[in-house]
Amino acid sequence: MHRLGLIRRALMLLWLALCVPAYADAERWVEVDTAARTLTVFEGDRPLQRFDNISVGRGGVAPIHYHGDGSTPLGSYRIMRIRTPHVFSSFYELDFPLPEHAEQAFSDGRIDAATRDEILLAAQAGRMPPQHTALGGGIGIHGIGQGSYRIHRDFNWTNGCVALSNAQLRQFAQWVRVGMRVVIR
Repeated sequence: MHRLGLIRRALMLLWLALCVPAYADAERWVEVDTAARTLTVFEGDRPLQRFDNISVGRGGVAPIHYHGDGSTPLGSYRIMRIRTPHVFSSFYELDFPLPEHAEQAFSDGRIDAATRDEILLAAQAGRMPPQHTALGGGIGIHGIGQGSYRIHRDFNWTNGCVALSNAQLRQFAQWVRVGMRVVIR
């Protein structure tokens, strides 16, 4: 009888190991490696899917993005909303600008105190920050829509966003959700 109990216990542990995901509590998040031109979806520290040959802003990357400079802002963001259909297939909009961008822009004399405060209040309330300031807005992850895959593959072409091919974007959609963290480095 004791042996039967041990076998049952062993089978139960085996069942748990096979059926309960090891990363059940791990955060699912996205890393954009602008130097390697990759976007990787992670669960905790475990990569789930990697997309190569992404594009970023035609102005390169920068610690802070200003309206019209074409740079992709570095930092840690959250997906605030998913817009589909969109001219670029789907659009995963990020919570840019962040409070640290507003503070820097205010220190540099690029925005006034009222604009800075509006961005700070939006962040504190978990709302989308203002999108029509000197810092710009509309930063997110999208596809190429009707654009050229060859241009996408060979050049950084966006106005500050991260772009995947349309096929990659369809695959990415299975992993993404509102609130997901996106780290652009």
